[in-house]
Amino acid sequence: MDSIYDRTLDEIGNENKYQKRFEITYLVMFIGFWGMTYMNMILSLAITPHMCKIPEKPGNISEMDWKILNIPRYEDTITKQKKFENCLIYAEPYKNNNTKACQEYTFDNTWYDTTVPSEYNWVCDKELNVANILAYSKVGDIIGSIFFGWFSDVYGRRYTYIISVTMLILGRLISLVAGNSYIIFSLGCFIANLPSWSAPQNVTSISIEMSSTRRRSLIASIRFTAYSTGLFVMGLLFWWIRDWRIFTIVTTAPLIPFLIMSWTMIESPRWLYTQGRLQESLTQLKKIAKVNKRKIENSTEKELLSANLSESPQVFGVMMLFSSRQLTINTLLQAIIWIVASLSYVLLLMRSGEKTDGNPFLDFAWQSLIEVPAVYLAAWLADKIGRRYTGIVSIGVTAAMWTSLAIRENSAGGWIREWWMGTLLNIVARLATAVMFFIINLLNMELYPTCIRQTGTALGNIVAGTTSVVAPYVLYLGRRIDSRLPGIIVSLTCLVGILATYLLPETLKAKLPETLEEAQTFGRKNKSIDSRQLQPLKTP
Repeated sequence: MDSIYDRTLDEIGNENKYQKRFEITYLVMFIGFWGMTYMNMILSLAITPHMCKIPEKPGNISEMDWKILNIPRYEDTITKQKKFENCLIYAEPYKNNNTKACQEYTFDNTWYDTTVPSEYNWVCDKELNVANILAYSKVGDIIGSIFFGWFSDVYGRRYTYIISVTMLILGRLISLVAGNSYIIFSLGCFIANLPSWSAPQNVTSISIEMSSTRRRSLIASIRFTAYSTGLFVMGLLFWWIRDWRIFTIVTTAPLIPFLIMSWTMIESPRWLYTQGRLQESLTQLKKIAKVNKRKIENSTEKELLSANLSESPQVFGVMMLFSSRQLTINTLLQAIIWIVASLSYVLLLMRSGEKTDGNPFLDFAWQSLIEVPAVYLAAWLADKIGRRYTGIVSIGVTAAMWTSLAIRENSAGGWIREWWMGTLLNIVARLATAVMFFIINLLNMELYPTCIRQTGTALGNIVAGTTSVVAPYVLYLGRRIDSRLPGIIVSLTCLVGILATYLLPETLKAKLPETLEEAQTFGRKNKSIDSRQLQPLKTP
C-alpha cells in the first residue's frame, strides 16, 4: 500500500507543471552548465606543442636552417623520423653541441591562443604540475563524494546543492586569480572538485522524490543527455574563444544565477517526510500544489501531519560487502570493472584536448555527444543479450580501440595516421566506455539488496575516483616516455576486466537478492541466462 506521502503527491500532481518546470530549469539547464564548469579545466590544462624560444633570426639564413642550428634533433625510435627537442636548446650553437634547458618557450597556436601550461610555462621540467593538479582534483572528488553523500542525507538536498555550487564557483575564481602560483591554482581546483557530483545528484534526487515512479528513467535520461550536451558545447566554445581565462569565465558565469536562485529552491518534501519534519514537508507540497493548480484535501493534510513513521531500515557498513566468500568475489569483480571503466574514460577525456593531428575541440565535442546514444544502446543490449555479455562486448571493443591507438602511435604513416582515424578510434572507445559505465552501475544496483546498495555504490565511486587519480600520471608517461603506454596499459586492464565480467553472475531476468543473506550466496550457479531462473512475466 502506498504511504500517505505518495497519496498526497498523487493528489497534488506528480508529473505536472511544477515537476516539468523543475526538470527544465535544473535537470536540463543547470546540469548542462554545471558540466561545463566542472570539466572546463580539462581543456584549460591541455599541453600544446612547444619548444625553446630561439634568438631572432638573421636575414641571411632560412627559418629551418636557423631552427636546426639552435634546437637539437633526435631520431624517434618508433617512426625513425628526425624530430626537434621540446625542452633543450644549444648553449653556444656556433661553438659546440652542448645543450641547456629552455629559459623561454614558444607554443603552437594552431588551436589554442593560451592554456594554463602555455601561460605559466608548465612544461618540460614543470610538466608534472599539470598531472598533479588533475590528481589533486580527483582526490577532491573522492573526499567530496563521501562527505557530501552523508551531508545530503543528514542536512538535506537544498543545503548540499547551495554549498556545492558555491564551492565550484569559488574554486574556479581562485584558480583564475592564482597567477603563477602552483599551490593556489591547485587549491582552487581541489575546492572546485570537492563537491564532486553532489549538485547534479541532489537536484536529480529532488526531482525523483516529487515525481511519479514511471518518470524516474526519463529523469535519469534527461540528466545524462544534458550533461553530455554541455560538454559538447564546451568543446565548441573553447574552439571559438581560444583563451583559457575567458573560456573559464564564460563557462563558469552561467552558474551564478543558479546560486542566486538557490535560496528560493524547494527542499525535497520526501526527504523532509522521512526525517519526520512533517509540517515542513507539507509546506513544500503546498508549493507544488499551487503551481499545479491542485489542492490538498483537509483529511489528507491531517493524515500526513499525524503520520507515524516506522523505523528506518537497517543499513550495514562497508564490511558487509565482504561478509561471505561469494559476496566478496562479486564485490572485487565489480571493483575491477570500475577501475577499467574509470581509467579509460578519464584518459579519453584528458587526452582529447591535446590532439595534435586534428581539431582537438571537435574531437572532444564528438566524444561527448556520443555518450547520449551510448546509454540507450547499453540499455537495449543489456535487455537483449544480458548484462555480462554486454559488459564483455563493451570492454572488448574498448580494448580493441586502445590497442589500435597504441599501434597508431607506432606507425610512421599510412591510413591509420590520418586525423579522422584517430578521431574515429577515440569516439568508438568513448561509446564503448560509456556502455561499460552503464553496465557496472546496473550490475551494482542488481547484485546488492537495498540494505547494502548505497554502500556498494559508494565503494564503486571511491574505486573509480582512486583510479582517476592515477590517470593523469599514465598520460604523463605517454608524453614523456612512450606515447604507446596509455594504450597498452588500458588494453591490459581491459583483459582483466573481461575476465572479471565473465565471472560475475548474470542478473537479466534472474531472481535478484532482496536480503543480505541472499546476496551472500547469489552468483554460485547463475553465470548465464537460464530459463529456470526466469521470473514469470506479470500480465497487466
